[in-house]
Amino acid sequence: MKKFALVFLAVAGLWLSAGASTGDYYLRSSLYLDWFGASYEQGPFMNQVSTRLKFEFAPSVNRDWTVLVDVRDRYNIQEGSRNQFVLYDARITYNPQSNPFYISVGQMNLYDTAGIGQLLGGVLGYKINKDLLLGAYGGLEQQVYVGKFDTHYQKYGLFARYNGSGATSLSLSYNHLRFSGTTEQSYIYAQGFVPVKKTLFAFGNVQYELGPHVAAKDRLSLVFINVRLELTRYADLTAYFSSGKGLDFHRYLLEKSQDPSFNDQELQRFFYSSQYGLRLSFKPINNVRVYLSRQESEQKDFHLKNHTWRFGASASDILKTGFTLYGDYSLNRGDLAESNSYYLSLSKDFGRFSWYATFSNTYNGFRYVAGAETPQIIHFNNYKTLGSSLFFYLNRRVSVSIEYNFYIQEKFNQHLFFVRLMFRK
Repeated sequence: MKKFALVFLAVAGLWLSAGASTGDYYLRSSLYLDWFGASYEQGPFMNQVSTRLKFEFAPSVNRDWTVLVDVRDRYNIQEGSRNQFVLYDARITYNPQSNPFYISVGQMNLYDTAGIGQLLGGVLGYKINKDLLLGAYGGLEQQVYVGKFDTHYQKYGLFARYNGSGATSLSLSYNHLRFSGTTEQSYIYAQGFVPVKKTLFAFGNVQYELGPHVAAKDRLSLVFINVRLELTRYADLTAYFSSGKGLDFHRYLLEKSQDPSFNDQELQRFFYSSQYGLRLSFKPINNVRVYLSRQESEQKDFHLKNHTWRFGASASDILKTGFTLYGDYSLNRGDLAESNSYYLSLSKDFGRFSWYATFSNTYNGFRYVAGAETPQIIHFNNYKTLGSSLFFYLNRRVSVSIEYNFYIQEKFNQHLFFVRLMFRK
């Protein structure tokens, strides 16, 4: 059964990837055949294969009705392992240009509309004009890792979404989540991206809790703002601020399911409940850019504060060779700061294939400790990472990606391998 699922998705994907848009229908599809391996100095070799199929089909070129399916089947080649079926999207959408109604039914992701993650249910909308959509949604919580349906976890809400000129997008939603008949969470969520005359670019999202059990100081549970200002053609300034409590496990599971090489150390970016900083970038000469940033991080629950200065530079097409070099160095100070860290990368595009290599050091990791109520940051001793990747473009339909990472740590080295074969149409 395990092998059948993988073979079925592979054959279906190859058939769909041979499709095309014609005068009668629309079809866009892609197929990914992946192999992921991990070798640990003090453990067994992990061996995993997966097939991911994604296609969008419409019975007519005007695409009034569309069917979107995005599914993965993953199998760990180990004794006693079981298939892991991942369903990202499986929905039917009705969205004609000549009709103001919008309908979508199935499994879908509503991060861009309501900030609620996965939904198994339906969305009904009405287009006030070509830019503004008002709607409502309702359904069940269904993880991308498909198991049995849980009817106890329900989601519903109202939303407004605006998509204007110049990539402007704004959304506002009221969301209500219930579990076993009890309100688990009720909140207002807003998200937006606003460019101003190709000079100022602002992106952000905000979440405000409405539940009676939430303390007043915790009602503004999520704030993220990123603003980039083009000072001149040679310099730009980026300011950012984020504040929140807890981890967004839904988004983490989604990212982890799509990229098996996504390391748990990346979770550290969720740990700090407040971060803000400035980043100045300027180009003193052609093909050279220099960066300087200052960041403050705080874990409010434990009253921990860290301070970071980061210096970086990049140079492209060095000496007309086509090589691009990037490097940065961070001065980290604070209650639970990493040691000073650095990152180097070298890349080159050779036409049919491109090469990318990195070297860095990391000292802090993010781990769950048995018996602890919250995740803990732990300190690694002289932890370095060496990585390299190759991307081969064979033709318009077929490409190959190969990655290798060597995690160097005393008595606990790790080797990670990742190969992806891609078919697209």
